[in-house]
Amino acid sequence: MKGKIVYFLTALNLITFSFYLFSFSNKGTKSPSDTILKVGGIVIVDSLGIERVVIGAHLPDPNFSNGYRVAARGKLGSVSGVMLFDHEGQERGGYVTDDDYGNAFLTLDSKTQQHLLLISEPQGGASLHMWDRGNNKVKIGVNDQSANLEILSNNQKVTICNDEK
Repeated sequence: MKGKIVYFLTALNLITFSFYLFSFSNKGTKSPSDTILKVGGIVIVDSLGIERVVIGAHLPDPNFSNGYRVAARGKLGSVSGVMLFDHEGQERGGYVTDDDYGNAFLTLDSKTQQHLLLISEPQGGASLHMWDRGNNKVKIGVNDQSANLEILSNNQKVTICNDEK
């Protein structure tokens, strides 16, 4: 009787193990490159938990009044894309598209204000703006009608080239 029980348990174990192996061998394997991930946003934090990169649709508006964007969390702005923050959580730039007009922007900021802005308009115009905290600014722009280069130095406007008709 003992031999029959051992034989029965061995056969049962073999059948169960076969089903177990069969269940894993027939699963369709997907490579990670075949997977599409759809999310409203991704937040990348550093080792201290400070948000350093935010990728998303409807990013929060910049918050330069107190220097930090964190206070604007939950407030939905009118741009979507990638925003960069420094080690203190202050916005330092981004690559975004405007949800209203359709412009594409690349910005670089100091801790208190924007200093570089590159804009590409949906109709084909583009411009580059650079300015400091004071009275100096450089603007380069082109569109279907004109090309211009303007320099503001110590609050004095100097137009080097302006092809406006």
